Amino acid sequence: MIVLKIIFGLIFLGVAAGALFIGGLAIWAKNYKLGVPASIVGILSLVETYETFTYAHPVVFWVLFVLFVLGAIAAGLYITEPELGVIDWFKSPEKLIAEGKKDKAAIKYRRKKMWREAAKLYEELGWYTSASICYEELGDWKEVARLYELLAEKEEYGDYYLRRAREIYEEKLGDYKRAAEILEKLAQLEEWYWDDAAKAWEKVGDQERAKKCWETALEVNKRRAVEEDGVFWSDVADICERLGRIEEAVEAYKKFLEYAMRMDEEEGKGWIRHVAETYYALYRLTGDEEYKRKGDEALEKYKKYLDEVVKDENFKKELIEEVLRWQKERVELEI
Repeated sequence: MIVLKIIFGLIFLGVAAGALFIGGLAIWAKNYKLGVPASIVGILSLVETYETFTYAHPVVFWVLFVLFVLGAIAAGLYITEPELGVIDWFKSPEKLIAEGKKDKAAIKYRRKKMWREAAKLYEELGWYTSASICYEELGDWKEVARLYELLAEKEEYGDYYLRRAREIYEEKLGDYKRAAEILEKLAQLEEWYWDDAAKAWEKVGDQERAKKCWETALEVNKRRAVEEDGVFWSDVADICERLGRIEEAVEAYKKFLEYAMRMDEEEGKGWIRHVAETYYALYRLTGDEEYKRKGDEALEKYKKYLDEVVKDENFKKELIEEVLRWQKERVELEI
């Protein structure tokens, strides 16, 4: 009994010290809404400390003890789910809905793991992110993707939600057609996705829509090659070759070759590899043996560069084989 008195007395003393400190600090800062209640709690805690050690007024002790226990329970409930509130903890979701508190009813459904009911309420409230989390818990990826598409229309960073929707359609649902449609939407926001959209339509087998996307990607990369960086001439050449526009591909490869040779002179850092690859690409498209000869020379320089910077012989072999591929194969299609 003495041990319990000491334990409870110290607990109430600690509460008193903390509450009075916070209350005094808040009153000093003229925050009376916090300062006055905290100070009252501190004073009552001091009274309860005295009653715990002396048990002079049993009624006062038990009244304060019950109040502090109830307060502790209420605080625990509030900390666990601050958005729900103490009173609403004891109401059913249906009661909360009847009172127009759909957000709190959704919390109650969520805590009961009634994910679909919670998701429907969140969607009615327009809280699509919360609704999508509930559908994820259910593994209902079709609904998750649908909500991400809605979020893409409403949120500032719509591209993020479109990317997530595309991943779900492709990886979770195996709906490659819908994934391709999403990529087209994404390309309208971020133009460098036209290449990915074209490849997605090739994966679906819709060559007509793939061609349209490639043509748009071609214009985008041409503009970027002129306005931003000559490195994009490589993409222009790749797309022209995919579209069967060989003369345009040859011209684009020549422009990229000039860029790669300049970068090799200015920076080095393995740019000679791109010089070799481009010579081989030009040889493949034109049949001109001179391009083949210059490609071989560039490849030898690349091998010497690898001898200096790469220690792993297997990795070195893989890098060289990637260049040799350009001697005999078309640009590798990512289908």
